[in-house]
Amino acid sequence: MPWGSRFHPKAAQDLYKLAKKNKPLGRALLETHIPRILQAPYHTGRKKHGSLAHVWGYDFGFQGAAYRILYTIHADAVRFLAFGVHDVAYRKAACSRRIGPPL
Repeated sequence: MPWGSRFHPKAAQDLYKLAKKNKPLGRALLETHIPRILQAPYHTGRKKHGSLAHVWGYDFGFQGAAYRILYTIHADAVRFLAFGVHDVAYRKAACSRRIGPPL
């Protein structure tokens, strides 16, 4: 059974912007990648290290670019923190989101 989902407000904004700029990418995120994470979040992504040790990352390629989805896993839901190309997603998750370990 899939997990519930929650989106950090800026992650929702990331998703909207990516989908608006590139409709096939938006479709792939909504129809393939997000459901895959929600089906098995511990097995789909990889746990990060260092200052993002409480964050999981899911990597995928689309039209020659490496994208990342960063999320945390809570008791009842997966909380999405950032969507974007590799370096941008990590920068957003580490700096502007000011995320800490799960409560």
